[in-house]
Amino acid sequence: MDAQRSLNITIDDTSPIIRYQPLSLFNLDTVPDPLTGWSPICGAKTWVCDDHSAHTTSFDGAKFALSFFGTGIYLFGNVTSGMSYELTIDGNGVSNGLNGNNDTEPQMLARV
Repeated sequence: MDAQRSLNITIDDTSPIIRYQPLSLFNLDTVPDPLTGWSPICGAKTWVCDDHSAHTTSFDGAKFALSFFGTGIYLFGNVTSGMSYELTIDGNGVSNGLNGNNDTEPQMLARV
């Protein structure tokens, strides 16, 4: 009998498989505006994001999506200023809340 195997893969926020909607309004001469959609925040202070990057938004109704085949997903992030989130998988709402309430992983928003 074959042993069941699992593989965890981390997908960075800059991965092209993540589809952010809407993107913030900006061009190379302006700073991204999180009030208009998702904006990259780069730890290197350049437009080429590194592994210390993040995305932020203050836009009501902003969302991101990614497609995957698997048996589970962990969502890490930070929800601030009384904002909330909803995690939907295959069209079913599975989690929502105000912030990660996990003492061992404070930035884990959901584990499904």
